[in-house]
Amino acid sequence: MTVPAQVSSGLLSGGWFGSRRPAIDRRSSLALQPLRNPRVAWTPQDGGGPVAIEIPLERRPVPRPLLWLASKLARKEPPATRRLELDPVGSFVWRAADGRRTVRELIWLLAAEYHLNRKDAEVALLEFLRQLSSRNLLAFTHIPVRQAGEGRGQ
Repeated sequence: MTVPAQVSSGLLSGGWFGSRRPAIDRRSSLALQPLRNPRVAWTPQDGGGPVAIEIPLERRPVPRPLLWLASKLARKEPPATRRLELDPVGSFVWRAADGRRTVRELIWLLAAEYHLNRKDAEVALLEFLRQLSSRNLLAFTHIPVRQAGEGRGQ
């Protein structure tokens, strides 16, 4: 089955159901600063051991008949948080994503800490940041990228 070009392009660009995000080039994306969600609690914060993130769960309104049935079937209250435990590499990235470092700096930190080449560190880091961002655990702040000769004593 062939898909018309306008349909396939709509699927790939996310233009059907979600809002289209403006295109961002690689240089600008590496200049973004990942920032942890302040609503999320995490431990240990002292710099040692793996990180465990406590994600608050939102309660959605439930129709009254379902609420009655759930109260009859449930034996205990549903949890208010979900726990996500990170491995040592994820813990390293989580601690480093403090809103002060750029994605580019995180790539170099990760490569130096785990003896990776820059490309491998970049691929792994960008995928991990994408996953955290899709779960609303990270956001990105933008600092403008200076053009050559701009902002130097002018």
